[in-house]
Amino acid sequence: MGCCSSRTTDEDSFEHDENSEIYVPRGGNRPFSKKGVTWTSETPITIRQLKKKRDAFWETAPSYEGYKVIWDALRHACESNDTEYAQLILNAAKITIPTGNLVDGCYDELGNRYAIPAYCLVDPTNLIRDDEESSELDDETIPDLLLEQSTTNLLPIVIRLSNSAEDVQINVNPKIDTIDSLKLKLCENQRLDPKKFLVRFFFLGSLLDGKTKVVDVKLDQGQVLQALISEIP
Repeated sequence: MGCCSSRTTDEDSFEHDENSEIYVPRGGNRPFSKKGVTWTSETPITIRQLKKKRDAFWETAPSYEGYKVIWDALRHACESNDTEYAQLILNAAKITIPTGNLVDGCYDELGNRYAIPAYCLVDPTNLIRDDEESSELDDETIPDLLLEQSTTNLLPIVIRLSNSAEDVQINVNPKIDTIDSLKLKLCENQRLDPKKFLVRFFFLGSLLDGKTKVVDVKLDQGQVLQALISEIP
């Protein structure tokens, strides 16, 4: 579990910015980076197991200390493959990273410290890839996969593309499809490699979380989703 601890603004660890009421760690604020972060799981794990491990951290971390809005910003930054976009999120939340590495810890504008485990930033060195993972599916997983592949109860939704301002129609099962699965469908429709392109969906100005089900977005007839598409550097 990562940690968040409240720090008092003493002279040993913080300095006061005369232009604001923010106390900034003396280490300064370096650009966010995942470079140099590595870790190895005690036993090899699959992508599915890694996702569950990460979800468990992000869902429980706000229950201990710190502010949920900061944890949410950190999660979006960690899960983004676009470093510049991640930095914009951190800047907007006024998060300071003295070393540029979230594993070493970061601070909100009130001086509260947050630390993110390496497994939320990068994959382990012994991750089991898709081909290996498919052979390990258990009886409980198979029905879920069959359900996700169901083509019944499909409804069309309209997506406006940022790179062309074109509107495209994608068929989804609102109760089953998530924003993440919608990304894959859009990439397939536009013949984009999801490993080379980052797709982010916005609705009414808000970024949609990948795990959100389409039905929970509550799209009314005539409304569209905005898709921001950028090439992964």
